Amino acid sequence: MKFGGAALGDGARVRQAARLVAERRAERPIVVVSAASGVTDLLERAARDAAAGIVDARTIRLRHRGLLSQLGLEPELLNRLLTELGFVLDAVRTKGRLEPRERDVILSFGERMSARVFAPVLRREGVEASPVDAFDLGLTSDSNYGRARPLPAATSAMARALASIPGVPVVTGFLAIDPQGDLTTLGRNGSDLTAALVGESVRAKEVQFWKTVDGVMTADPKVVPSARAVENLSWREAALLGFFGAKVLFPEALEPLERARIAARVCSVDRASEPGTRVDAGTSSDGPRAIACRRRVVRVAVELGGLEARAERRSRFLAALADAQLELYALDEGPDELVGVVGESEELAAVLQNARARASITRDLALVTLVGRAAPELETLPVRAAWVRPESVSLLVDEAELERTARELHARCFEASAPSLA
Repeated sequence: MKFGGAALGDGARVRQAARLVAERRAERPIVVVSAASGVTDLLERAARDAAAGIVDARTIRLRHRGLLSQLGLEPELLNRLLTELGFVLDAVRTKGRLEPRERDVILSFGERMSARVFAPVLRREGVEASPVDAFDLGLTSDSNYGRARPLPAATSAMARALASIPGVPVVTGFLAIDPQGDLTTLGRNGSDLTAALVGESVRAKEVQFWKTVDGVMTADPKVVPSARAVENLSWREAALLGFFGAKVLFPEALEPLERARIAARVCSVDRASEPGTRVDAGTSSDGPRAIACRRRVVRVAVELGGLEARAERRSRFLAALADAQLELYALDEGPDELVGVVGESEELAAVLQNARARASITRDLALVTLVGRAAPELETLPVRAAWVRPESVSLLVDEAELERTARELHARCFEASAPSLA
């Protein structure tokens, strides 16, 4: 059972999450927690301020003291971790710069404090529980600080370690340790990946992602108010939705689940009796599944030149994107240019320079992607370009047209006489 930051945002949310775990104690649950909502951003700001010569963790301290007060827990419960955080921030201030390794250590305090808050609340529900750092379970990664990748043997020792934890383990999401013994983080939303790896290690019956939404929706409800929950998706469909901008599931978290053939379920902490969305092997079916939206994308048109230069220029551009870890959401090659759609990034100019590419850039765009085997009617939609694939259709639009496009596409595919979403 993995609980996201919004599901742990205040005392009432934490108590509700603990009750959900207590109700399932007979199924021997393992809990994975994110930092409370907003805390990772506060830690990021504190890290940057320390590098600029200012050490101030008051907002982080007050945020957690408020949470402890709401829960009736001892106000000194997190003092050791808060003191340790102060030492790390002071070391950064003294050095005058923030190293990626130190940034990961600072960001780790959100999950570490969250686990140590959740465990005693669970004990109040009559369930023995122990907070545990994922790296102490043997979750290992490479040294790509900020976006570390689990090593192939990352889960081999975790099952044995978890079996030795008294009561319900409350595991920190997002965190691992590299072969040198340095703490690493798995990137934003990396707690989903932690939960999947824990599930894989113990051959879990199901990995549940508890959030403040009803499941995976047919579209972002903030963009399309008429969106509704999808009953079932395949691992592949869920991964595509995440890749193209849906924020419910971290795509890389689906890889270990598919590898181990373990179903996922996206559940609502507010409507726990509802089934949510089940993600598993799925069935091959025609029809639309859901819409994902990604704002702030950029169209990059790279000049290809003559036949002799084309392959080299294409290769250099794609390699430079990969080196900068910029995702490529769409690609099209014409007679004179290679057109790619990537996320807006300060690194884009450096990517083009490294690729020695002559290119034109168009900003203020968005990508609206329909996942599923479908051929929607695109006439009258304000589309700049479209990419039609066997499992998805991506539409490039002006960012100002995102909501209109998503709502109209949703109406055509999921409303009125639209097909069932089971």
